[in-house]
Amino acid sequence: MKHLIIAGLISITSLFGFNSSYTPNLNIITKNIKCNKILHKKAFDICYNYKHKTPNVVAYTLYGNLVNKNNLSRKHLSFRPDYEIPKQYRSYSKDYTHSGYDRGHNAPNASFDYNKSIQKETFLMSNIAPQAKWLNRRYWAKLEKLARFLAVKYKKVEVLNGNCGSKGHLKNNVNIPAYWFKVIYVSNKKSLPLVFLAPNTNQKMKTAKIKDYSSSLIELKQKCGF
Repeated sequence: MKHLIIAGLISITSLFGFNSSYTPNLNIITKNIKCNKILHKKAFDICYNYKHKTPNVVAYTLYGNLVNKNNLSRKHLSFRPDYEIPKQYRSYSKDYTHSGYDRGHNAPNASFDYNKSIQKETFLMSNIAPQAKWLNRRYWAKLEKLARFLAVKYKKVEVLNGNCGSKGHLKNNVNIPAYWFKVIYVSNKKSLPLVFLAPNTNQKMKTAKIKDYSSSLIELKQKCGF
């Protein structure tokens, strides 16, 4: 456990079994969380879990000079299956219909709305996991805005976004995560990363403040079983 805390000064010890070129300061390794397939997209990498039919984690870098550069509309974008994943392990937009859960982005559209091609990739179902409505639309939206704010302030930030645990399943055996997490590393500051870990629930999420689910690498390990 000690190496996890020290590592934050120069890197986060790899948690998820792959290294991403988009987050060079976040070396991602684990013994317990398996990436069945690594999907290298134009601006982010996905560690995909065949059993859960969701990503374990998505890694990307936000550059301040690209934040809010074009503000391209998402109006004509739609959720699509990812054909890089074998058919039996894919999830589909219809799996979420009437489930009570939103299609939660890991790499958020609003962080990549400077490029239409990258925007489309954020709507691939390989980038999506079930997320409680108000967690998605209120608290998680605040975290995504925080990451963009820090990217503008410090030129760039490296981000890991993912989920863990299980509260059951949607149709097609899509796992409903128990928790969502986000790790934001400001490489220019060379300090410990910001860690957020929130239960996948609507309770208290409408009014939650960013600090309410501020966490640590230690708690992330404890709650997610890394």
